[in-house]
Amino acid sequence: MQLTQKMLKRVDIFGNSAARSGYVGRKRAPVRLGFVYAEVFPEKDRLSDERGGERTSGGATLILRANAGVKCGDLAGIYGEVPDSRIVEVERFPSHITVRTERI
Repeated sequence: MQLTQKMLKRVDIFGNSAARSGYVGRKRAPVRLGFVYAEVFPEKDRLSDERGGERTSGGATLILRANAGVKCGDLAGIYGEVPDSRIVEVERFPSHITVRTERI
């Protein structure tokens, strides 16, 4: 699959590392691993009723080059420079990678 250069958007990739907190346990802090260029296809936001109230959920589908080093659990900054999505599914094909994300 040939990705069109003018359709690509820069997406920052973050790893989720644990650092010692001042109290008990560890505190999660995202660490920037780098960036990739991807075609972004946003999904419609869905509103659902849950026990704690209404919740808006959404995400995006990203198409990346075949050699992009992303994995499930990584965080992505699709709409800014801070992590706003979590990678939940990675499908590898010979010519590209398809990644599904959910908003956090």
